[in-house]
Formats: sequence, C-alpha cells, structure tokens
Amino acid sequence: MVLVAGDRFAVSAAEDQMAKQIEASVTESLACDVIPPTVSNVSIGGFPFLTQIMFGTFKNIGVSVEGISTPGPRISSVEAHLKGLHIPVKKILTNSVGEVPVDDVEATVRLDYDDVNTFLADQPGKIQINPVDGGEQVEVSGTADVPMLGAQEIGGVTTFEVRDNELTLVPSEVSLRGGLNFSIPVPGGVGELLPSVPIPVGGLPFDLSIVEASTDASGLSLTATAKDVVLPEAEARTRQCPPADNSGN
Repeated sequence: MVLVAGDRFAVSAAEDQMAKQIEASVTESLACDVIPPTVSNVSIGGFPFLTQIMFGTFKNIGVSVEGISTPGPRISSVEAHLKGLHIPVKKILTNSVGEVPVDDVEATVRLDYDDVNTFLADQPGKIQINPVDGGEQVEVSGTADVPMLGAQEIGGVTTFEVRDNELTLVPSEVSLRGGLNFSIPVPGGVGELLPSVPIPVGGLPFDLSIVEASTDASGLSLTATAKDVVLPEAEARTRQCPPADNSGN
C-alpha cells in the first residue's frame, strides 16, 4: 500500500513537470500576437511508475491541446500520446530535466465542420460542406460561372485526401443544383467548375504530420504522427515578447 501511494505521488509530481515541458513545446515558436494553446489532461500511463523513473524511460504520456492557431480552419483539439520519453534518473532527482527526447507521438486532430466552412467561405466558389448519414458521407456545394447559364449552384460529394502532410478537399459526382431539373452539356464537364481545395493545417504541436483523414457527424478526424521529437526545457524563455503598451496612445 505504501509503495502504491508513493507511486501515485510520484506520478502526480511528474505530470506537473511534463505539463510544463509540453506547454514550452507548443508555445516556443509562436508569434507574440498569437494566444498560446491550452494544455490539459496530462496523464502518465504505465505501472509501476517508480520503475519507469529508475530506468529513465516513460512509456506513454497522454495530453490534450486546444486553441491551436493555424493558417487554415481552427483546430478544435489535438489528443496526443507521447511514447518513449527519456529522462535520466539523475536529472529527475536533481530537478534539472532540461530537454526531453521522445521516440514517437501519435495524435488525433479534430476539425469541426463549422470551422472548416468558415475557412471555405473565403475561398473561390464559396464552397460549403455538410455531413450526411452520420458523417459517413460529406456533401459539398458551391457556386460557379457556368457557360450560357451564368452563376449557378453546383454540388456533389467530397472526400478528404492526405498526401505529403497536406489535407485536400476533393469534390466528385458534381452536378448542377438549384432550380434546374434538366441536363445540359458544359465544356470540360461540370466537375471542372468545382475544384479541389487545399486546407492548411500546419503548425501542429510536436512536429506532427497528418497521414490520414476520416469524417463523422461533427467533423474531421486527422491521424497524425511524429518521430524523434524533443520537448524543450520547461523553464526556457520560449517567446521574447515586448511588454504591452498600456499608454493608450
């Protein structure tokens, strides 16, 4: 019982330390005018924990990161698992952890449909997406200048492709919508009028790269991975920001 209590106390202290390390990692490259993300739910897996300390390798640390600034749509959350963290016991005992190497990171990146649509509304064609069948399929609609008809509503279904760490909305089965109830030949096909749209999701924490995308009723889930990540020193001053000007001038 004493061993278990000591183990849990050590876990709690280590989770606080890891939260600081992770906060330093996700804020070190942010510009001064960017609100830093929120780090929460830091949890260390594996028992007994004291054995992990002795060998200087932690099996699995879970963490949630919210409020991530990107050049594209708002990211609602990143649920990550950091696996294989290496901290020599001497550094733990002397409270001089410094940088922390991490073998692998696996994460789920969530984007809500509303946030994706806010981004798409500013893109050519004012494309919007809507889940059907609980998100098993996603409809896409937009406007295009159709020869002989002018501006028309067109739509179809879409998939989300991931290639080389880039997410792309790819429409298919595109057809004329709205009041038209007949077919009309369009040079190049209607599908040419609803192009693919790149969706930027750069700037993810832990140097994550997206590798797969899926959809459900509320949004997109992106699978992301990273290898050989280094968490910076927790006490490092990661952002050198000038003091706020409160003079009112």
